[in-house]
Amino acid sequence: MRAVNLIPAEQRSGGSVGAGRSGGAAYAVMVVLGGFALLAFLYGRADHQISSGRAQAASLTAEAQRAQGETSRLAPYTSFIALREQRTSAVSELVDSRFDWAHVFHEFGRVLPPEVSVTSLTGTIGGAAAGGSASNAPAAGKSSGTVASATPPGSVPLFTLVGCATSQPAVALMLDRLRLMDGASTVTLQSSTKSSSSGSGGGTGACVGGQPAYTVQVAFDALPTAAMARAGTRASAVSTTTGGVR
Repeated sequence: MRAVNLIPAEQRSGGSVGAGRSGGAAYAVMVVLGGFALLAFLYGRADHQISSGRAQAASLTAEAQRAQGETSRLAPYTSFIALREQRTSAVSELVDSRFDWAHVFHEFGRVLPPEVSVTSLTGTIGGAAAGGSASNAPAAGKSSGTVASATPPGSVPLFTLVGCATSQPAVALMLDRLRLMDGASTVTLQSSTKSSSSGSGGGTGACVGGQPAYTVQVAFDALPTAAMARAGTRASAVSTTTGGVR
């Protein structure tokens, strides 16, 4: 006898068909879950990067605030240093533009020969040198026998000597000696006349016994201008700094 399968034909293959359908749906669910997992991973990574960036920005902001606070606390010192440098520069310019009148008087006493006497000494401040010549116009407020302790930068200090000498060769010797003074640029003999035996020196002094009465003008080197003084100060500072390096 031949065996007869009593199970309906549509039910015979239903198990396999149902299994195939459920298997495809499972794969689809797995793919969707994998996509969600990937998105969750990317989101977590991006959120971590954002959090790290925010923490770094907060740290940099705090550091900048601390640096700004330090700058604010050091601002008075910076202002003091700038003020000190400004005052040092002003003092240096004043010192460089000063004319040493005391040294000039010392030089006068050192170079004047004993055969010459001085009856009048006038110190004036001439105008700025132009083409090597100095203006003879005295500064306002200057009188005979008085000199300033400092002169404006670029001006030419002038001395005018009036006196008597034992002879004309003594006057010539005095001119040569005056040219040996420190800083003397020109020595000009304005007049040298023999006085009368009565003691009249032609209005230049009381020279007795027929002695020559002379008038001499001594011009010194022009004082440096402010720009020259600053350049000299900077050059001196550089030289000092360079000399200290070994």
